[in-house]
Amino acid sequence: MNILMVSLDYPPTVGGITAHVYELSQALRKIGCEVSVATKFVLGAQEERETVEGIDIYRFSLRGIGFSYGWQINRFLKKLLKEKPFDLIHIHGMRPLEFYDIQEIPLVYTNHTSGYLKRIKKGGYRIPMLKRLFNKPDLFLAPSEELLEIPFEIRAKKRFISNGVIAEKFSRNMQMRQRLRQTLDIAEDEVLGIVTRRMVWKNGVRYLAEATKYIKSKKLKLLFIGDGEEYEAVRTILETHFSGRYHLLGAKRHEEIIDYYSAADISILPSLMEATSISGLEAMAASLPLVGTRVGGIPVLIEEGRNGYLCNPEDPKDLAEKIERLIQSDHQAMGAYSRQLVEEKFDWKRIAQQTLNAYKEVLS
Repeated sequence: MNILMVSLDYPPTVGGITAHVYELSQALRKIGCEVSVATKFVLGAQEERETVEGIDIYRFSLRGIGFSYGWQINRFLKKLLKEKPFDLIHIHGMRPLEFYDIQEIPLVYTNHTSGYLKRIKKGGYRIPMLKRLFNKPDLFLAPSEELLEIPFEIRAKKRFISNGVIAEKFSRNMQMRQRLRQTLDIAEDEVLGIVTRRMVWKNGVRYLAEATKYIKSKKLKLLFIGDGEEYEAVRTILETHFSGRYHLLGAKRHEEIIDYYSAADISILPSLMEATSISGLEAMAASLPLVGTRVGGIPVLIEEGRNGYLCNPEDPKDLAEKIERLIQSDHQAMGAYSRQLVEEKFDWKRIAQQTLNAYKEVLS
């Protein structure tokens, strides 16, 4: 099958959608599909067309105002289709849908963004706009059940297919663990919680900072990787309630983050909106148990009491209580079960096969 992925988010950009499109494309290629990606330029030195890791990449520039971007993308895709045939087009994110009017090829759409949930909540003129966009795809995918909840009928088949992870990338490295814990001044009997989230409202990091004033355990230290608009607010709260017990490392490249999972003992997902969290899956692959909120796809990852605990969103006291409970549990055994779940349910090869099966439904 010859597939064209369309996404504004693709390496070298970072983020959940970037990781999803990259890993899904690679996994589909490994099970026998031919995959191409249409994406935007993000660096001046990039080639307009090149093959990277077996994927043909076609880049476009976006000029002018945001309202015209969808029209520019659609024009680019039509030109590309004259040069190369595809069996289907798979769009990630709403922007490429806006002016999309290609009728001759089946269209698959993945509803990644929490921005969709904000639009639904605000309602008004946004609902007719979403109806217009969501009636274009032949197949509607989402990495959480919440993102499949549409308050109107659409013609497409709807399927929940989770995010995935390549487990072997995140196997624990005990030498790196010792080195990083020494650098971070983490004693072996202390529990290091890792938070790999951008510090923006939807990721709920501020509520974790506020939870530190309720945490009684003296064993816990926290490691934050990520930046964003709430960075200074988070630092101020931590300095007030958790001084000397946290590290803020700011933004790091994805390949740099991997080693820090080995240094950690638990992972915390305080999100207010989330799909099947890629950072959560990465932590699980690194044999870490989780504390996460009951939102989006996070409950898909956490089996209560077996590989972690769920808490209420926007509830610092409940979050603190569940972190305390995890510290007091056998978090090593729970982390081993996290790794088992990843291998059994969330490996990208499995996710790619589920996606390919869904593709075949609209091509039959």
